[in-house]
Amino acid sequence: MVRLVHSVVPALAAVGALAAVFAVPAVLDAVIPTRETALAAGTEITLTASGVGAVHGGADPADAVTFALPEPMHRVATGSDSAAVFRSDIADQRLAVSVVDGITDFDTAAPRLLLPLKAAGRTVNFDGGVLDVGSFHGLTCVLPDTAGGVCAVATSGDIAVTLTVAGPTREAGLALIRSVLETGKAVQA
Repeated sequence: MVRLVHSVVPALAAVGALAAVFAVPAVLDAVIPTRETALAAGTEITLTASGVGAVHGGADPADAVTFALPEPMHRVATGSDSAAVFRSDIADQRLAVSVVDGITDFDTAAPRLLLPLKAAGRTVNFDGGVLDVGSFHGLTCVLPDTAGGVCAVATSGDIAVTLTVAGPTREAGLALIRSVLETGKAVQA
């Protein structure tokens, strides 16, 4: 009987530990909502760039991007200083913005800026559109498998911004992208 207890107890403990590893996160996800912060229209957002320029510096001292929210939105927690996700109650849109530094050749970098979307399993294609908004110049793209899915990659100095929008229509998404870029500027963090 003692032998059985010594062999069964560790096995039950291992099964319990495995159950906790797999069950607890799922239960927490179901019980604890995604952390969101309500923000007013005009709230200034600053994202610090990741990338070579952000680490080593360079001729352009800008290593962050600031922009104002064009409408009331909820910021969804991402845990990143270089990326942000927003949810709009007005147009049922989602906006994601990410920033990298050290861009010296935008024509070469633009397709590479879409690689994280492709790695996440998203279909994304440049659609031939060009953006010249505020201090940013860039290219538009579409996410054909996403409702109202549009995106853009744009640069100002050696800072590049990738913006993606999902929502009711592509036209509304492009308007949101333009609004963000109009108020956006590369700054030193």
